[in-house]
This record gives sequence, structure tokens and C-alpha cells, in this order.
Amino acid sequence: MVIMVLFFPNYELELWEYTEKESRDRFLGESEYEYTLIATVPCDFQPMSMKDSQMEYGKILEDAYKIYLDGSVEITDTMILRLVGEKDTYKITGTPSNNNHFLHHHKVVVQKQRKPIKLGV
Repeated sequence: MVIMVLFFPNYELELWEYTEKESRDRFLGESEYEYTLIATVPCDFQPMSMKDSQMEYGKILEDAYKIYLDGSVEITDTMILRLVGEKDTYKITGTPSNNNHFLHHHKVVVQKQRKPIKLGV
């Protein structure tokens, strides 16, 4: 396996995985959940242009970003992402693409959430 060297890592990214607890909310009866920090990894974080958004989704997405990660990073579409030191959280749009050609990497399109999810401490 070839490990990709991120050419322009400009942020550290926290990967938070959604997990349901065995306990239930005593008033609503719904499963309780939490987000668990899985990893902190270097990434190339870029705003998504209107042209990129139009080509990828057929419409213009507001507050959309592209993230490039090393191919060895385990990432799922249910994760919530946050840049280290920031309070904004990002939801993955679609499925992370896994490019396994010469430069093995993941490309993830995310959208900033209007109301950030409270994660960890």
C-alpha cells in the first residue's frame, strides 16, 4: 500500500463517530447517543467553489468544503468532523470517496452545520 503524503496539510481534523448507548431517554423512550473521538489527523481543508458544487451535486451548496485525507484514515459517512481548536462542526455530504490510484487518498465533501453539535469536552 502506498501512503499518500498530503502536499498541503493546513489543519488538524477531529473525527467523531456516532454511537448509541444502551440506555434510553426516560421521558421519550428514544435511544441516547454520544459522539466518540476516533482520531485527530492532518488534512487539506478547502472551500468548495460554486463550480465544483454545481458539477458534483447539480446545485450550489452553501458552506461546503472539500477535505483531503491520507488513504489509511478510517472514515465513515456517519462521522461528525471538527477542526482542532474550532467550535464549528461539519456533516459529511454523500459518501467519502476513496481514490486508490497513484496517490492513495480520501476526498470528503462536508457542509458546515448551522447549529454546531456539542462534542466531548
